[in-house]
Amino acid sequence: MKAYSIDLRERIVESVENKEGTNQEIADQYKVGRAFLQKLVRQKRETGDIAPLPPGGGPAAKLNAEAEVAIGNWVLENIDITLAELRAYIKKKLKIEVSESTICRLLQKLNLPRKKKSQSK
Repeated sequence: MKAYSIDLRERIVESVENKEGTNQEIADQYKVGRAFLQKLVRQKRETGDIAPLPPGGGPAAKLNAEAEVAIGNWVLENIDITLAELRAYIKKKLKIEVSESTICRLLQKLNLPRKKKSQSK
């Protein structure tokens, strides 16, 4: 979703400052959510700016570069390891709890093969 224009943001803040209605009425007038209006007013009060904020980051990665190298080396030594076995190895050796999806993404990033299921005999 694109950010609202600076012009619209200025008009909303000006309407709130001039008390041209309740927050809900002003939000309805400009066809924005009340939560956005409140966030915009708070941002103006705290920073003095109403420009769109950059996207947030997200949670920090559980696996750092050192752990990635260790896992990559171990996979190369044990090429037939399954994701479940690799997950158990990471939990035991590196003391890090990660999902099989995370491991799969790491292996894709490292261009390493990934075995999802053990072979039935």
